[in-house]
Amino acid sequence: MKRRDGSGTLERSDEGPFEPGAGDDHERGSRSVDWAALSHALTPTALRHRAIDVSVSTDKRRYGRGEPVTITVEFHNRLPVPIRLRTDSPTRWTWAVDGYREASRVPPAMPDRPTAFSFSRRERKRFRRQWPQRIRVADDEWEPVDAGTYAITVRLARGDAAEQGLVDRTEIVLEE
Repeated sequence: MKRRDGSGTLERSDEGPFEPGAGDDHERGSRSVDWAALSHALTPTALRHRAIDVSVSTDKRRYGRGEPVTITVEFHNRLPVPIRLRTDSPTRWTWAVDGYREASRVPPAMPDRPTAFSFSRRERKRFRRQWPQRIRVADDEWEPVDAGTYAITVRLARGDAAEQGLVDRTEIVLEE
């Protein structure tokens, strides 16, 4: 029970019926539902894959030589329930330019332990990357690309990403 003394401060007594910690519920421990785990257990795998929309876009369609390309990647959970997808590595998603992952010919050091990419209800995750119109050919060496059309692809880090619709692609033109 709360009481105010003459100074205006609150004083609590141990006799009040609405005090936190009183009663049987608190002694058993509070219970809460892990909605993400419940959703993962109840949502069919095929529906989980279709729930996530993957998109990639650039700030322009045409770029001049040497002009950095700003890449925007978005993942959107279209369902009103949390969704969690397994990935093949701790790197949850990747981007590539004409098949070169992160615009590099150097093979990535990719750990092979799986993890998960989790989304809250209707959550959107946006990422931005910049491509300087160069391809990495060694750990410390990058070569500029020629003028032409290039495909930028984004995918979840899964072997079956294309089959599950977890890939998107856009094309840009690099002018002389």
